[in-house]
Amino acid sequence: MDEAILQKEAMRLPPRERALLADALIVSLDDEEAKANEAAWVAEADDRLDAYRKGELEAKDGPGVIDSLKSKYGKK
Repeated sequence: MDEAILQKEAMRLPPRERALLADALIVSLDDEEAKANEAAWVAEADDRLDAYRKGELEAKDGPGVIDSLKSKYGKK
């Protein structure tokens, strides 16, 4: 299948299905640097969850954080 046709058809998918397709394509690249980055983010997420469970890290709601950042840096 031609790349342009494939891209056009993929863009017709619902957003969730496009995201799953994009993820599958990225994983299929089997890039060692990407794997290392993903492993680092998983370790970071595990560390943050552990700190939260120990009471060392406070949870904040997403919309509140966005509002705070907009107030601090201005809405663009």
